[in-house]
Amino acid sequence: MAPLSTGEHSAKDLAEQTTVEDRPARDLAADGGVMSAQIARARPVESPALVLARARVGGALFGDAVGLGRFRVLERLGGGGMGVVYAAYDPELDRGVALKTVHVPHIGRDIALAEAKALARLAHPNVVPVFDVGASGDHVYIVMELVRGETLRAWVQGKALPEILDVYRQAGQALAAAHAAGLVHRDFKPDNAIVGTDGRARVVDFGLACEAAPDPATDAATGAGGGETSSPVRVGGTPRYMAPEQAAGALATPAADQYSFGVSLGEALRGDPGRPVPRWLELVIERATAADPGARFPSMPALLRALGADPARLRRRGATAAVIAGVVAAAFAIGRSGLIAADEPCSGGGRLIAAAWPPLAREVGLARIAGLSPYGVELAASLHGQLDDHARRWAAGHRAACLAHRRGEQSAALLDRRMGCLDRGRSALGALAEIAGSADARALPGVARAARALPDPDGCADVRALTDDVEPPPPALAGPIAAIERDVERAGIQLAAGRTDDARGEAGRAVAAARALGYRPVLAEALLIDGRAWVTFADPAAASLRLGEATALGLSAGSEAVAIEAWARRAWVEGTGPHPEAALDGFAVIDALAGRTPSAFTRALLHNNVGSVELGRGHRDAARGLFERALDDARTVTGASAVELIAIRINTALALGDPERRDALLAGAHAELARLLGEHHPDALSAQFIRASTTVVSFARAAELVTAVCRARELHSWLAAVTATCWLEAADLDAELGDRTAALAALARARRFGGTANPDTRECAGYEALWRGDPAAAAAAFAGQLAELAPRADEPWYRSYARARLSLGLGRALAAQHRPDAAADPLERALAVLEPLARDQRQVAIDRRLGRARAELARVRAALGGPPDAIRALATDALAWLRPAGAPAAELAELAQLTVTAPSPR
Repeated sequence: MAPLSTGEHSAKDLAEQTTVEDRPARDLAADGGVMSAQIARARPVESPALVLARARVGGALFGDAVGLGRFRVLERLGGGGMGVVYAAYDPELDRGVALKTVHVPHIGRDIALAEAKALARLAHPNVVPVFDVGASGDHVYIVMELVRGETLRAWVQGKALPEILDVYRQAGQALAAAHAAGLVHRDFKPDNAIVGTDGRARVVDFGLACEAAPDPATDAATGAGGGETSSPVRVGGTPRYMAPEQAAGALATPAADQYSFGVSLGEALRGDPGRPVPRWLELVIERATAADPGARFPSMPALLRALGADPARLRRRGATAAVIAGVVAAAFAIGRSGLIAADEPCSGGGRLIAAAWPPLAREVGLARIAGLSPYGVELAASLHGQLDDHARRWAAGHRAACLAHRRGEQSAALLDRRMGCLDRGRSALGALAEIAGSADARALPGVARAARALPDPDGCADVRALTDDVEPPPPALAGPIAAIERDVERAGIQLAAGRTDDARGEAGRAVAAARALGYRPVLAEALLIDGRAWVTFADPAAASLRLGEATALGLSAGSEAVAIEAWARRAWVEGTGPHPEAALDGFAVIDALAGRTPSAFTRALLHNNVGSVELGRGHRDAARGLFERALDDARTVTGASAVELIAIRINTALALGDPERRDALLAGAHAELARLLGEHHPDALSAQFIRASTTVVSFARAAELVTAVCRARELHSWLAAVTATCWLEAADLDAELGDRTAALAALARARRFGGTANPDTRECAGYEALWRGDPAAAAAAFAGQLAELAPRADEPWYRSYARARLSLGLGRALAAQHRPDAAADPLERALAVLEPLARDQRQVAIDRRLGRARAELARVRAALGGPPDAIRALATDALAWLRPAGAPAAELAELAQLTVTAPSPR
């Protein structure tokens, strides 16, 4: 009959099975590091098999049922070094069960029962459930589900690789569940898992299971463990699948099960010569079976996630095999390089930073990101190099701090500060790992921003910044304060990633914990990040309240950089709100403090935010001076804050009157964003669009830039609204170049992404009709949209601009119907709005539409026989714009004629 359940072994496996329970670890080590394949001798006892055999004979002779307790034994299914398994019947529950009997010395019976009962509480679909446990003399019996099927060893024969991976992942889930319950199997192998007739894998034979020992890394950190042990160590398992530390008698940890699992999976995959094992799987197995437990995966779930990185599946989702194999190979190399230097002084930094986001788990995660979207491929490649560099610099900083203290160059207090700074960065990396692990395609730009927001490890070597005038915390509060600081860093990473709700939750908890401690510097930091989260959440009142308190606390506690940053952010919130009157009160004092702070970021942020408020008030000269100061400081800022400060280049460009310098600043902003976040990151694309619509005069060059941005934005499906706006701008530029076919194609894409409800694409229908040669339909469309966009008191400039664009379209449509008398009024209304906007906003896109309105109105007035001087003025101003922009020659010639020839009367 087919094998059924737990503990059935072949003769070969019985020869390898060891049940050495009391042999000291030092004796095992004397065997040369390899456990002898032997069965320990026990005191003579009558085994359950012998007892039941005698009972069976008695039953045959006298008609009694054979049993153990209430269970009626039906037949022997198999046996191994740890016991014998029988098929049995439970009359109370009326079901068949598997009955396993295990011999243990009397002294170990209580331990065995406790572990069997712990296993009975383990409920998982891939673990054979335990129904009952009990003891009789030197025997413990375990009652389990009776499963019909094949052992994993037999089942994998002739199976395809995906099928094998699937059942092994099921088995791995069982081990992960056991580890979560505090148990270690200690004897996982292909014969201790059954694939039932239902196709479900179940791990069996937990006869050697024991409570998990503390993690070796924890022991090392606390000074526990290490060296030889003179007390007996419970050793057991099958040598071929046994982890080296288990064979040496060390206490069992989940890493030992991972080793056994890796060996078993390797055998299954390599068993068929005609089925080559992919390189990425070889690397996973190689790491799982590393001799050093610390070099294996951090957990069984991490190993299972690595097994889920199937390159074929990821390729179908857009990733390439080269990305996956490359990053996995690189991760393995990183893991091994950390082992090489493990014995060098102060060499633990590599392991510490790797633990925050284990290299292979990280790289498998990056392969998943690469499969999410075309931008994901770009991002994964960028993050790979960026995170490797970050890890190297973090480990180098950790080593440098340690060595400086060992050499007596820096005090223990300074060492603590440097290590605390690095620990905050490590916490931030852990937050990034969580964000990246759950990100969907829409969240990928946030992942890129969060990665750039990681604290710069080099900053932890800045002695001046670490030894400021902040009051030191009481020693008893050092641990809780460090925990709050880590939470603050995590909130900052979440904020950079756009996870506002998570950031507010993390920051709020940090604020509550800091208030309870009463340590002002850390409370100021927590309030600062909490205030920033409320800014992003669009609650200016809540943000201003928190940022104001952070300012006051920072000033009173000596945390000047925190106070200045909080003041600057509050000033921006209030200065751009409905009541900006008092937003800049106290700026002179804060500016004086900023002059002595070593933080260039703080100074740059302050002057940028104040400049933004001044620009909003119409104080362009004052704003320009502040932006120039901010720009000088921003040039020296690298690392975590660099991305945020790129906005200073854009703000400075908007405040300047010099077109060439404005264009250079915007081009630089785009190039820097592309370098830091990726060429196709939405922020980089926005900077390029701003440049094209703000400073690029040439129609052809602007069309080239805008079209490239539009196509790149299409890679981000959630950017439909801005993609539609982009294509509308491209259509306008194509039309200016005289290419109405291209303009119609761009308008079709704008409507496709913008739909009918997008207010930014309200011009589409009108211009589509106009360029198709139906000016009547175009006029109706423009008039309908204008009716829906009635003027409002104190409306923002961009609403007036939208109405001016519709008026321009209406005038053009009416002119195309040869109705100059009707066209003049909407064109004059468009001109009345566009002229002041062009002066105030200084955007080429507005200038372009102003030039178009002047050209159209010049022709209409000429058709109406209007005043010659007014017509010449309009035509001259239109030419002054259209000629350098590269308008078609025929139109330029027509307008040139209007500048020299007075119109004939109607």
